[in-house]
Amino acid sequence: MNLNNISLPYPVLGINDDILPLLPEDCLTPNVTETQGRKAYVFNIDLKFENDDIAELIKQGKAEYSCEYDCARTMIRSCERSSEPHFEITLPRKNVYGRINFKCYVSVKTRINGYTNRGFNEDYAGAEFDMEPGDILVAFPEFRYDVDIRYDKLQAAGSFMQIRESETHDDVYFDISGDKIEILLPPRHYQLYTKNAVRGSAQIIHSSLVMNALTYALMRIDEYEHTTWAKTIIYRMETEDGYNVEDLEDFNKILSIAQKLLRDPYLRLFNHLIENSTSN
Repeated sequence: MNLNNISLPYPVLGINDDILPLLPEDCLTPNVTETQGRKAYVFNIDLKFENDDIAELIKQGKAEYSCEYDCARTMIRSCERSSEPHFEITLPRKNVYGRINFKCYVSVKTRINGYTNRGFNEDYAGAEFDMEPGDILVAFPEFRYDVDIRYDKLQAAGSFMQIRESETHDDVYFDISGDKIEILLPPRHYQLYTKNAVRGSAQIIHSSLVMNALTYALMRIDEYEHTTWAKTIIYRMETEDGYNVEDLEDFNKILSIAQKLLRDPYLRLFNHLIENSTSN
């Protein structure tokens, strides 16, 4: 979460270097599970910060933890409060769709006159602030969860791509406007694709059709960030080792990203050809 665009008239822990020490890397730890029968999502969120003055305000009941969450697609918006740095939020599957955003804070519970903090940046040396209920003391990084992403199948290309027949195209066509990257094959192509000899050669398909479609999509991912395929790829690049999501902005790195996402399709192709040659 980029908190630099928030402007407040008082220092907040978590925004720039207003208060030191800064929030630790594990200041927000989310864990998402599903209830038995997959009828609801359960979000367990643990919060952490290192500031004795703010911790004392919570202990005195003058401040509290809060967690705001919203789902734009279903118009849900709510806020939960706690005196402990932990939230367990259960949301029925039928009530949410698309992206759920979570924003966690430590906020003022009762009016605080002359608030000061030993961790204030030197720019605020000697300053005191009168804080009203709802004012933010700590702003944790934003956490988001896309319920339409199949997190259990992220490593499979099929989680964001599919091949199907199209009677409206005379040539192979890539459609990236929907939730999956679709490789559309004309009937004469699709009939050949369905033969066992072709479908059984995933290495060849990945290094040709799939690689081309994915490269095409990555070059235009900024235009389709709202789609499930784009959100799936961005999530992988934000959470998996070996990726940097900012590389998507570099045209020269797109080909390399596509190869990583497909687990080096060219190497698998070469090994496949060698194995077939040896067996024959």
